[in-house]
Amino acid sequence: MSLLTIIQNVCAEIDLDPPTAVMSSADPQIMQLRILSTRAGRDLMRAHDWSALMVRRQFEATGANPEPDEPPGAWDRFVANARIWNVSRLWALNGPVEPQSWQRQTILNANPVPQIWRMAGGRLDIYPNVAGETMEYAYISGFWVALNGGPNTAGNWANDTDTAHFPEELLELSLIWRWKRAKGLDYGEELASFERTKEAAICADRAASPVDLALPSRGQTPENYWPGTITVQNP
Repeated sequence: MSLLTIIQNVCAEIDLDPPTAVMSSADPQIMQLRILSTRAGRDLMRAHDWSALMVRRQFEATGANPEPDEPPGAWDRFVANARIWNVSRLWALNGPVEPQSWQRQTILNANPVPQIWRMAGGRLDIYPNVAGETMEYAYISGFWVALNGGPNTAGNWANDTDTAHFPEELLELSLIWRWKRAKGLDYGEELASFERTKEAAICADRAASPVDLALPSRGQTPENYWPGTITVQNP
């Protein structure tokens, strides 16, 4: 499916003449559907951490505060419960820390272990930031459109042959209730159908349950750990 087929299918559903083109169309109805489809796509992108939009990012620290090119332009948000890892030192950074903790560490010229991080001015800030160390994190890309169905992505439609990185059935269902709402029509049943389908798609895309595979923090031990030795004697 593509933007063109999505709009054609929706037009057939809402009793409009299906277009032969979308991006170049001067028809007000088709232009409205295109705008609504963009809003639908952006809302879906933010509704769930879609596995197709998850990106593993690894970079070499510059030592600057904050990092000038992190996160990248495609970044929309960190994945849920995300951690930033120092691959060079094999530990997870603490954060995001609140401003008071950040100020205390920097004013005292402390050397927290592990390092701490925050977002500052839309950029990733690490303290202390050591140039040359390898950092890694996972994020959700805001570029949910595959241009012409290929590897290049964008955050908005550009061509009739563009596709989406999540189930396009959701775009159709979302577009239908949005169009009916814009026209002042009853859209309750269409919205309910969309929400049911969205929840099913989200459940199919996520793991059965969250699992924490992280080792205990430095200097800590598991709650069930006992450092002694158990000796079993025969009666």
